[in-house]
Order: sequence, then C-alpha cells, then structure tokens
Amino acid sequence: MQPRYYTHRRLNPYRGVVQIIEVEDAMAHSYDGLTWHLRADDGYGWVRPIGVWLEGEGLKAGVRLPDALRAALETHPPLPFALADQCELWLLDKERGLPLALLGASLPSRHRHERIDPEWQPFVLTYTGFRSPTLARRDLAGHGGDDRHRDWLARTVNNAARPYPAAQWFRRQADGIGAGLGGLRLEKDWQGRTLAADAFPELPVRSAWNTPLEQSVICDYHMHLAPLLLLLPGLADATREALEAAACQQPHRLARVHRLIPRVLRPERLNAALVAARLEAAMGQPEDSLLDS
Repeated sequence: MQPRYYTHRRLNPYRGVVQIIEVEDAMAHSYDGLTWHLRADDGYGWVRPIGVWLEGEGLKAGVRLPDALRAALETHPPLPFALADQCELWLLDKERGLPLALLGASLPSRHRHERIDPEWQPFVLTYTGFRSPTLARRDLAGHGGDDRHRDWLARTVNNAARPYPAAQWFRRQADGIGAGLGGLRLEKDWQGRTLAADAFPELPVRSAWNTPLEQSVICDYHMHLAPLLLLLPGLADATREALEAAACQQPHRLARVHRLIPRVLRPERLNAALVAARLEAAMGQPEDSLLDS
C-alpha cells in the first residue's frame, strides 16, 4: 500500500492546517511540519498513540514504528502537502443564500451528511486574546459597549444567517466552482445548485459587509489570524501580501507554522520576522493559546 500524503484544514474555529500521512493501519499528523504525532491500530480495532517523530531527527518517544510508517516519514514529499478536503460546509447568509462563513470541510471519499451545527465560531472558547483595532477606536470614541471583541465578531457573523440559519455542503472543483450537496434548511432551488468560484469567500469569512464597521472588524479578524491564513493555498497575491505583512508583526506565531506556507511573496521579510522570533524566544515567550488550542 502506497502512503497517502495530504493537508486538511482545522475548522470552526479556523486553526490552520494539519499535515497527514496515512499508510496501512498507521498514520502521522503534524500541525507545524516539525513534530509528527504517530498513531496505529493496536490489533484490537483501536487506533492509539505510538510515539512522536521529529523532522530531521527521527523517533523521539514511543515504541517501534511499523516499517511502512517509518519509510513514509523518512521519504515524504516536500511540505506542505496538497489540500484534500474539497467538500466544504458553508453557513449561508440570510439575504441571498450565498456562502458567508466556513464551518467545516472533509475529504470527498469520507464525506457524510451528518447533523449540522450552524453556529460559526471565531476562536476556541478559551481564547480571549482577540482585540480589534476598529472596535477599540469605537470604544474610545464612546460609541460602543463593553462587549468582548470576540463576542461582537461572533454575534455579527451569526446574525447575518439568523433567525433560522441555513448551511450547505459544496464540492469544490479545481477551478473553484462549487457543486451544491445537502445541508440544513435549504430552499428548494438551492439544492443541487452550482455556484461560481467568486461566490465563495477567499478567507474563512466573507469580506464584503453592509457597514464599514462590520467590514473593518472582519478584516481585523483575518489579520489577527494572518500566520495561520498564510497556510491556505490559492490566495490572490494582494490577499497574500496583506497577510504576510500582518503575519510578520506576529513573529512568534509565524515561526511556529512557517514550514507550511505554500508560497512566500517576500522571503526577505519572512526571514527578518523569523530572526525576530528567535530573539523573542531567547527572552522567554509565554505559550500562545491561539496556536496551542
């Protein structure tokens, strides 16, 4: 059996991507392209952890690896692997029934029409580090309340789909076109429809909104996630440029995931940020709950 190498997005909330190697009854996955967590069938129908593999060093902890998994780790193709989760679940906006925010994704071969939770989440519940510069300026001007910025963001996006949110699965083609599949609370003419590539947001949430405030806060959210969003393939150059600039202002996060960036527009800028990250690490940086969730 030949190994299978692919990338899968971590969604709702978006937390970057995971690299996956599957071969026979074993697998390895990595969130940073450096540390691989290994699992295998124990012979009794349970898949259990069997060790940790460090890129360039080999097995660091665990038991003897299956030969096929060891060979797959030692000879894997360059990172990142190709994105394989072409079936996407989108929360739909109430006004037009078009994709609003990405809720999930799956491999076509493993796609199942299961129960859908239409609540979009910007971050894991324990993460409270998001601060929108737009909302901060509004609050200073006396026009806002004391809502946490993450709660304002979640409420704004989810309200665009309420009161009875609908969601739909689409199978995306190589050219970006999406073939509609099943979903939740779909209008009759939405079932089986085909949407053009430009009907789907480039990033996890639609960027065009009704008010400048909403649009700016969504932009703040995407810039906050810039190091993780750079891991997505197929971004337009203008989008990647903005994300690269924002990510280089977060060098400790960028350093954690830079091995999985599929394309860099300005390598010299990235290298400078990685140097800054090493200096920060030397001074002792706290754990980052955005990346460790």
